Amino acid sequence: MISNTFRIASLIVLATFAFSSASRAATCSNASLSGTYGFLHDGTDNNGTPASAAVSQITFDSTAGTFTGETTASHDGVVTTFSFSGIYAVASNCTGTGTPTGATPFSIVVTSTGFLAVHPFSEGFAVKQGSPTCTNVGVKGSFGFEATGVFLAVAPATGAVAFIGELKLTVNPSGEGVISGHVGGSEGDTTLTFAPVTGTYSVNSDCTGTATITPEGQSPLNFSFVVVDCGKEILAIETDADTVVSGTLVRDDSGNRELPPSGS
Repeated sequence: MISNTFRIASLIVLATFAFSSASRAATCSNASLSGTYGFLHDGTDNNGTPASAAVSQITFDSTAGTFTGETTASHDGVVTTFSFSGIYAVASNCTGTGTPTGATPFSIVVTSTGFLAVHPFSEGFAVKQGSPTCTNVGVKGSFGFEATGVFLAVAPATGAVAFIGELKLTVNPSGEGVISGHVGGSEGDTTLTFAPVTGTYSVNSDCTGTATITPEGQSPLNFSFVVVDCGKEILAIETDADTVVSGTLVRDDSGNRELPPSGS
């Protein structure tokens, strides 16, 4: 039998937890989404097959309750770039709604680093940009890399794909961004062992950019990206025709990573 003392103690703990949770939850407003974010979002068709991948840069004006931005998206393998705007509202419990002009609303949950969002047949996450130095030099370093999605009928391979690797972003004497490292993964039911990669990258002053990664003996993979979290993370989608692929690069600041020589 549980003692009365234990019951009382349990009620106190539960009440304290509920009170602290309520206090914590009732802290949000439009001001909780303010400034510029990178937003990575994917969509599926009615059968759950990946049908779209997109990366956006979105800026919220909490005073006006409005947002503006630009998206690069692959819809069924057709890549487009477009601007958007809309209105938003965040409730005290940190949930909210964003309504793009001329489009259907999406639901929002504010997080400590950005927000989560869901829309019919699509979902994604956003990370605040912070104050990165948006130049080739400003984002150089060692990064872990992952990407998933599908290659469609006329791409180099067909079916589900996944990539993982470690990339080193450096700058040559001319100021151009250079990529080296190793990438592996899978294409359909074929496993891709880690292979050396080469490539280039270019960062714009607004923290958007492009990159090309070429695995040894394979076709180049081209990406558009947004730099977030003060340069610690990069959100990206592949921009090659007939691909629906998105992924992230996460900086390794430990100082312990040393890439093998190219060709090993």
